[in-house]
Amino acid sequence: MKDRKLLGDLGEEMAAGILYAEGYDILERKFRCRLGELDLILRKNGVICFCEVKTRMNGGESGPEEAVDRRKRHRIRGAAAYYLKEQHLEHAPVTFLVMGIQIMETVDPFLD
Repeated sequence: MKDRKLLGDLGEEMAAGILYAEGYDILERKFRCRLGELDLILRKNGVICFCEVKTRMNGGESGPEEAVDRRKRHRIRGAAAYYLKEQHLEHAPVTFLVMGIQIMETVDPFLD
């Protein structure tokens, strides 16, 4: 899979499905504001969860979640604060989650 957007969309869809199955309500997908983007905004037991999803193909030396560096965490916090203020949820309990999705590309021996 060579298209990065398609790969990212697939990873976010997988993460949303996993989190939904774990009892999270999905409030927003791909929330964008001037401060950044939030992949998934969820709620479970009254706690707002901001989830960053990183998807990689075929693994590698480091996990995809390691791509969330200090600068990215700062942007996520800023966008989360903006969302909370916009939704009048400034006093809601919050948590942050990074989900790393690794998709293993397989080769079909019958296509050679």
